[in-house]
Amino acid sequence: MPVPSGPRCRGALFGSPKRFSQAVLKTNTGNFGRIGACTICMLLRCFFAWLVGGAVACALPQADPAEMYAHAMATRYAPYADWQPVVDVDALAVQAAESAYWQTPAAIAAAREATALPLAGLHLALDPGHVGGKWAEAEWRQFRIAANDFYVREGELVLEVAQRVRAHLVELGAEVTLLREANVRVNPKGPVDYLQLAAQQVPAPKEASLAELINYGVALRARAVRLSIVVGDLAARARLVNETIQPDALISLHINAARWPVVVAADEPAKKDTIEPATCHESSSMGTLRLVASNHVHALIFGCMSQRELQSVRQQAQLAVKLSNGSGTAEWRLGAALAEAFALGTGLPASTYGGTNAILLDAQSPYLFARNLMLLRSVECPTVLLEPYVANSVAVYSRIQAALANRATGAALAADDILLEYTDAVVAGVLACYAAE
Repeated sequence: MPVPSGPRCRGALFGSPKRFSQAVLKTNTGNFGRIGACTICMLLRCFFAWLVGGAVACALPQADPAEMYAHAMATRYAPYADWQPVVDVDALAVQAAESAYWQTPAAIAAAREATALPLAGLHLALDPGHVGGKWAEAEWRQFRIAANDFYVREGELVLEVAQRVRAHLVELGAEVTLLREANVRVNPKGPVDYLQLAAQQVPAPKEASLAELINYGVALRARAVRLSIVVGDLAARARLVNETIQPDALISLHINAARWPVVVAADEPAKKDTIEPATCHESSSMGTLRLVASNHVHALIFGCMSQRELQSVRQQAQLAVKLSNGSGTAEWRLGAALAEAFALGTGLPASTYGGTNAILLDAQSPYLFARNLMLLRSVECPTVLLEPYVANSVAVYSRIQAALANRATGAALAADDILLEYTDAVVAGVLACYAAE
């Protein structure tokens, strides 16, 4: 699919952090030894890429604050929406600044002693995306192609990556906090706590037949589970970061997946291949699952709100915080460093988006997009969400199977182990961003 052709921008967007009050909204509502020559090369290239980008940003003339906010809204935060009736950039420009709980890369580096470790002073939070374990099927984050294959469960894979990344970064001087340490929900509320809300969202049965009542009960349970482990869990993670952990940045770890092309069984009537979302099952009623050929990588930061999303009072408030606290510049810098590290470490092409649900921020950095995802807009500090690899691609599926087999048998991990490669790229990106000063 083609990359969106909407507005693009480059360089720093914000000056000092400013509190975006209600008046602004026009509404009434591992092991360090593993970091070898390859990773050092990645770090150097990431650093020089950042240096060039930073020089360009520094060379730009100082803009009027209102113009800077307007530019940010038009090119990053709402490039395809009519944001002017919602956001008053002139009011935003005169709001009194308030302190944020996080520090910028420059502030952390400035406070670091010359003899300190390269990441001393940095407090980073890592979010192993999803949950895994017994919740993987309900999350739609579990699949396998053959009955004797290992299940691919995203929540479990990224938890190992998070634990390995923490070990490396701690040795480099950082403080690292994981949002979860096991395959359990962060959200303290279980599915039963969401039954009333689920009942408001699931259509009532049209008749009182046993079959209709059973179907309604199944749908009600499924919706309550999803509200608990997806929507509720994301909200709980954001609260944990903002109210308890309060780190300098959050990195959310994921593995991407493509929509399934479904091959119709030979004894079924001939018809064109159809596409359905990735599910947790080995097969579907439409046929047998088939791995895809595409494999790519990208990183996401907050932005690209739609017209409908801008009308949400909750999302307006979240946009207000993200605009006012100046996190946009820091998360762009971290996102660019991580994206560059993955590009170099994996050798994979950049992902592309069709339509208007994401925006490429810089044509010279094709791996970094802005997108309005719940976690990205809910967390106040700089936040980057990583989507490397395509789990249901031919290349990645075989690598994941090999990695899981080695772990199951206790064999030595391969030099090209996909989870170690993921780990190295995250470490390289963090170093490029926070040790570059």
